[in-house]
Order: sequence, then C-alpha cells, then structure tokens
Amino acid sequence: MAKPVKRRSVADKRASQTKGTSKPDVRIFMSYSHLDAAAQVKLNRHLAPWRRDGVTVWYDESIEPGNALSTEIGQELRRAHIFVALFSPAYLDSHYCWDIEYKRAMSRRARGLMRVVAVVVKPCGWKQTRASGFKLLPKDGIPPESWSSSDAAYVNVAQGIGEVIQAVRRELIAKPTTPARATAKPTQKLKPRPTAPKAMIARSKKASVGPATKVGKSPPRGRKALTKP
Repeated sequence: MAKPVKRRSVADKRASQTKGTSKPDVRIFMSYSHLDAAAQVKLNRHLAPWRRDGVTVWYDESIEPGNALSTEIGQELRRAHIFVALFSPAYLDSHYCWDIEYKRAMSRRARGLMRVVAVVVKPCGWKQTRASGFKLLPKDGIPPESWSSSDAAYVNVAQGIGEVIQAVRRELIAKPTTPARATAKPTQKLKPRPTAPKAMIARSKKASVGPATKVGKSPPRGRKALTKP
C-alpha cells in the first residue's frame, strides 16, 4: 500500500527553493484583517525580490485545509523573525489581530525574540494606540492613498522591511553556533577493596604464627646435648 504524500505549505515550498543559498533564511509573519486582503496581496508582490532572496512571507492563507488555525498561527509566530502588521480601522477593531496576534508579537519583541514592523495601509487612529511610540511605514505613517502613487508608498514599505531583513541576517550570521558536545560514556571507577581494621589484621597474623615458644641455644657441633636422666 502506497504511503500518503504529505502536502507542503506554500511557505515550505518557497523555503526549499532557497535552501541551497548561503544566506540565512528569514521568516516574516504578516498579520492583517481579511477586509484588507487587497493591501496584503499588493505588499506581498512588492516583497517578491526578497522572497527570491531566501525570505519566507507567511500569512494565514498558507494554512492547509483541516489544520487548526490557532495552533498553526502560534507555531508560525514562534518561528518568525519579523512581524508585519497592516494597520487599518478594521485591524485596530479586530480582537484577534490587535489583542492576540499583535499583543503576542510585542511580547516577543520585548524579550528580544522578534522585530515588529507596523504598516499603515488605510487611515486609522494608530496615534492613539501603543504603536504611536514606534516608527511606522510608509514614511511618517502616511497611508498609500495619501501618496501621489500607491505603488511608490509600497516601494517605501518594502525598502523599510528590507532594512529590517538585513539587520536580522547580520544578527543570525554573527550569532555563534555552539557545536553539540559528544556525550562520552562515563568510565566506571573501580571501587577500592574494603580494608580490615588494624586490630583484626594483627589478630589474624598472630593466629597464623601460633603460640610463641622459647627456643633454646643449639649445642655446639660435635657435642651431644646433655639430657636429664
């Protein structure tokens, strides 16, 4: 009976195509509201040069049918180096996007495990959120529709994300890799033989010699020893 073929996700297929490259693979988790799917598609197109350069962009459409959403999203969040959030009124209003995904990403950022990049794709009140203290993309957090060309805005976003990708790669290259130590079998030490107490040794020697006897002087040679009648 033939074994079932395990399906690979889009992200895994792209990662396998760049496996032979010397540059370390960088993973991006893209968080967005489904109401802003068009913005996600457009940004992903502008990131195409980076995807060909060994960068994996993951988003929830990469989840295979039948897989648990929360489980796979949690796994990808832990694997990602960069978290890209597409800010919009729908994103800020989404409990899952803002209170779960973005909150988890900021927690990992606080522990130095992830970079977080916020991209304003539609005018929204991001200045009234905790993201106001960070640098947003496009430049100055101006949404693409306020630019003379929306493509120019997305190019600016892709360039900004590219700078973060390069910084992550420098960190991955500089990070020392400690080789796994060979676990040698511990040598079994021979236990020393128990030694008997000194008193016992003295008694055993005395028993082996027998009772002490006085030995008389031997008679000179040629004479017979005098014996009592």
